[in-house]
Amino acid sequence: MCCLPTRLTEDYLASMLKGGNIMELSDKRELDKINKILSSSHINFLFGAGVNGRALPQMNQLVETKKILEKNLGRKIIHFEQDVSTLSQSKKNAVMKRFTKELKDAIEKIYYKHEDRNDIKEMFSSINSLVVQTENRNNTMKQINIYTTNYDPIIETVLDDLGLLYNVVSSNNYSNHDKFFEMIGYDYKKRRYLPTYLISKIHGDIDDPILPNITKHDEVLLSKRFEILFIMRAQLSRFNSVLFIIGYSGNDHHINELINGAITFGITV
Repeated sequence: MCCLPTRLTEDYLASMLKGGNIMELSDKRELDKINKILSSSHINFLFGAGVNGRALPQMNQLVETKKILEKNLGRKIIHFEQDVSTLSQSKKNAVMKRFTKELKDAIEKIYYKHEDRNDIKEMFSSINSLVVQTENRNNTMKQINIYTTNYDPIIETVLDDLGLLYNVVSSNNYSNHDKFFEMIGYDYKKRRYLPTYLISKIHGDIDDPILPNITKHDEVLLSKRFEILFIMRAQLSRFNSVLFIIGYSGNDHHINELINGAITFGITV
């Protein structure tokens, strides 16, 4: 499994899909190979915190959350997730409350014209064009899965800007939105299926987040969250699946297990 740096991956995909020469890749066979893979694959993305670049503060920039954590620890933070896990439940709840508020405040201040967000937008524009133009895709390949560990709505706003069809599933709305796992748009006038994006929020959304800590693996396995991972495993294990990993640190054991399992089924990562 390999992961390219966030900015490089987004620029690379967008440029290669357009026939560009980023990284001075002059070998046309490389471009043909990528287009061939994408044109006959079930396309999946895994986004981590790094996908947002500088458009949204990272964990170490949430000052108020760090302050209350240090107050409850009685010392400076050594490792955020490990330190959170040492707290009593009542103290965790206090950190969670501050974390959620600060995150919501940060989301309200997102600069949606930031260049890092524009990179994501350009990438999805290119991916969508490819899916639309490729006639030999079966219907299920019209669904593009976006798995994310992020709580924010940046990806949703990008797809909104592009006028693309998408659905969002998280632990907060799963019971009402589980039907979206197998839903693909259809243009009855043109009589063709439309690229449909399914955003699955693995660690919850802003209304029901998992506080970053070393026991988040256990929280993800709760029934209302586990279904998303269960579907993710099945989707990644399908024949001719490809997974692009962007901005993900590789530190989540439960996600790594899914990816490694899918690799045994031949997924391209």
